[in-house]
Amino acid sequence: MVQPERVRDKALLEAALFLTAKPLSRTELAKIIGTKSPRYVEELLSDLADDLIPAERGIKLQQIEKSYLLQVKAEYLDAVAYLAPYQNILRPVLRTLAMIACNQPITQSELVRVRGNKCYKHVEQLLNQNLIRAEKHGRTLMLHVTEEFLRYFGLQNINELQFDEKEQKYSPQYVQYSQNDPTNS
Repeated sequence: MVQPERVRDKALLEAALFLTAKPLSRTELAKIIGTKSPRYVEELLSDLADDLIPAERGIKLQQIEKSYLLQVKAEYLDAVAYLAPYQNILRPVLRTLAMIACNQPITQSELVRVRGNKCYKHVEQLLNQNLIRAEKHGRTLMLHVTEEFLRYFGLQNINELQFDEKEQKYSPQYVQYSQNDPTNS
């Protein structure tokens, strides 16, 4: 017989994970349900993940590093993707984001050298959307992708990204190609 407290706690975890815009850690989830036991939270998360396994469920529990959130299952994503945020990211901004993800950490000055001056606006937009973060690095900024980037692209960590050699570290040929690419701006 399942205890009513446990049912309530699991439902509360599910509600929190549904509403959150960022992954929640076990500590944050423990505070939400009012417990200090990380083991209890882990048990609830395991139960919730099991509940979401059946094919008729459209979402799954996703672990991103040491945090959790609910995500749409891959087989249903195409049908509902248009409802997701960031649908208005233009191709040039996505290319800038890809350069940051492929080469992180990368300085803004290096990015401008490769992508051109228009990427200052791209970086500003990506910062506002919390897909990248910046930290001072001398007279420029050091750029990294964020947990929001990982969440949005359904990744647990940055190592899940797959790059070929050409994408991972830009070469002089790639720089020249990028500067001459009419879709680059």
